[in-house]
Amino acid sequence: MPALTRGSARVLRHRAHPQDALHTEIDNPLDLLAGHQLLTDAARTAPEPACACGHPLCPTGPTGPAHRTAATRVFLVERHPVVSAGLRSVLATAADLTVIGSATDPAHAVRSVHRARPDLVLLGRGTDLDTDLAAVAALRRPDGAPDARVLLLRRAETTTEASRILLAGASGGFPLDLPPERIVDAVRLAAAGGTLFLPAPTPVRPHPTPAPTERPLDQTGLTDREREVLAQLALGLSNAEIGRRLALAEATVKKHLTQAMRKTGQSDRLRAALYAVRHGLAG
Repeated sequence: MPALTRGSARVLRHRAHPQDALHTEIDNPLDLLAGHQLLTDAARTAPEPACACGHPLCPTGPTGPAHRTAATRVFLVERHPVVSAGLRSVLATAADLTVIGSATDPAHAVRSVHRARPDLVLLGRGTDLDTDLAAVAALRRPDGAPDARVLLLRRAETTTEASRILLAGASGGFPLDLPPERIVDAVRLAAAGGTLFLPAPTPVRPHPTPAPTERPLDQTGLTDREREVLAQLALGLSNAEIGRRLALAEATVKKHLTQAMRKTGQSDRLRAALYAVRHGLAG
């Protein structure tokens, strides 16, 4: 399943099924030249550190079970109760994830999120992307949950949209039509500090701007003297040298050259000289 990651995002290991590796495809909208890579988890589970609480009933020796870290605390902000119930059911299959609260209205969820202090907020899809980004900004305020990560429950259609989501402070997004195990993987990856988009958004690259059509020489309205000045300019001569060749004052040469550049649509001396060469004025 393609996903977009950046920074020091880590690929999580499957604890329930170590043989299943999590594959994450990188497509960074902030650096399209980075291309696509495939990160494959080695599926090796590192041992958990032993508990150091010192309680006599807490097994800390090598023969006792390892100390377990606290589950990731997830808060749901979803307008549709049925969708919220479905997400709860999916996340309940993962022992390392726990839903600590939910809200149906993003506008009134900030206070609840502030009280709950979750590790991760899943933000349901709104009417448009701007609405969702405004909700992300509200959730990230000091009176919300500034330290929590936010995942949008929507697909980023293009890398431009993905960039906007990242700049708003979210950690990515995914649609709700993913398989349940992919949703769990996405939540775990975001909780671990990763940034992801499922599926990978379509790259948007700027289209080259076509060069403006150059005005033909016979349509420029150049006078004979202006043509002569352009021809001398194409030879690399200065205004003073052109004046001596054509028996003109330097100020007069400058006036003719200014008019010729305006009529041909050239913005400087170099472009005007190249125009004269292209149109055969230099001989």
